[in-house]
Amino acid sequence: MSREVTEDRQGSTLDEDDLYYPHEEVIIVKREDIPKTKDTDDYGQPLEVDDAQELTHRVYGNPVLRLFNRLVPYGGLVSNCFGLGSVTLGGGIISMPSSFRTSGIIMAVIYLIVVTSITVYTLYTIGKAIEKTNSTFRNFEDMGGALFGHGWNYFVGFIVFLSSLGSAIGFVSALGTLMTPILKDSPHTSDYFKSDNGNHLVVTILWAVILVPIVIPKHINTLRYVSVFAVCMVLYFVATIIVHSSNNGLKEGMRGEMAYFTTGNQAIYALSIFVFSYMCQGLTYSVYFEMRPKPNVRQLTVASTISMYACMILYILAGVFGYFDFADATADSILENFNPYADPYMMVAYMGMLVKICAAYAMNMIPIRNFLYHCLRWDLETNPYWKQTVLMLIVSVVVLVAGLFIPSVNLAFGLVGSITGGFVGFIFPVLFWMYAGDWSLKTVGFWHWISCYLIIVCGVIAIVFGTIATVYSSFFDTS
Repeated sequence: MSREVTEDRQGSTLDEDDLYYPHEEVIIVKREDIPKTKDTDDYGQPLEVDDAQELTHRVYGNPVLRLFNRLVPYGGLVSNCFGLGSVTLGGGIISMPSSFRTSGIIMAVIYLIVVTSITVYTLYTIGKAIEKTNSTFRNFEDMGGALFGHGWNYFVGFIVFLSSLGSAIGFVSALGTLMTPILKDSPHTSDYFKSDNGNHLVVTILWAVILVPIVIPKHINTLRYVSVFAVCMVLYFVATIIVHSSNNGLKEGMRGEMAYFTTGNQAIYALSIFVFSYMCQGLTYSVYFEMRPKPNVRQLTVASTISMYACMILYILAGVFGYFDFADATADSILENFNPYADPYMMVAYMGMLVKICAAYAMNMIPIRNFLYHCLRWDLETNPYWKQTVLMLIVSVVVLVAGLFIPSVNLAFGLVGSITGGFVGFIFPVLFWMYAGDWSLKTVGFWHWISCYLIIVCGVIAIVFGTIATVYSSFFDTS
């Protein structure tokens, strides 16, 4: 089977990430030799086909991948939903039962509804800022520098970088908690692998074999196959939590110190975890500019609404049933509460969550790469792959070392959610739209005007009180 791809006028072939089937024989076709033709896009609308990405949609031959591409087309609404959902459902889902224990059941649901709504709105404001600036700025760094002034590009970029770096470290830590019951509960595991050093060795092997290779691709749509599978496995994992709880702890109802509401520092600390659980803003630019047939705010808003509220439902189910299952014994990571050997269906869920954590890890490495590219003044499309590989390998080593020795997965997620979540998830997206021009009470209307200012206030509260609560709970609270 042969497949045509194009070269540009300088003779540069299309990036391999945009070619879905590199195993096929490739026939090089000059771009100027391809006549413009009328066709239809994935939505049935007329579309001019004059670039290689659109052409390759129609000329590859693998029937399985062709079917998958029709179900989850490159840059389409479904792909956008799975991409945003995959990065959102990373570490948050395994920390959710613990967060329900910390904040109380009803308070946790209220937190989730509020944070979900704010997340959808901030993704909308990012889209409006991109639209207002005529799609000139393709990441947080460029937009921050252009709208806020010289030097702000590095501050904005560093906050996004720190946010994604903390999330990636948290995912490595979560990988360790996933392997803990698998290693310790197995009757055939040696004493060494039941120790912390043995756990670190296994995580390092998984890092080298799985995590490093998946952070090398340049474009997130390359990962959409993994994202779809990963989100499906989260659905299965939530289902196993419900089944296990229904057969065990749920039958006992409220017990011990279980509560519907909590107060004081404990309740504020939980907010940081919920903010972290929706840290997908750093991926917005990549999602927006890879949309097909044309990037637009409406598709971004629809995708974010569907994906974020779907994530909210899964979070509530995992939190409620997981908390009722183990009550006061609920661990920071729900993965540590189960014995995957006692229930075979749980082992399948653990393997699925392994894939999920890996997919979320790869998604979170993209904003890290974007900031480093910005600092090094590299261009994503023209930078050779060997430089991309070396850079991501160095970052991956730093993340691995930090993730292996962090004391608690909730500490990583809490600090990320409080320190950087207020900026990335609340303040920056709104300010981008406000500074993009022609923004006033008269032009945007009362509801947008008041919503933007309220979100800024919420962001400040999340940064100040969330950070204090996380540090206090992690290092000073001995109760």
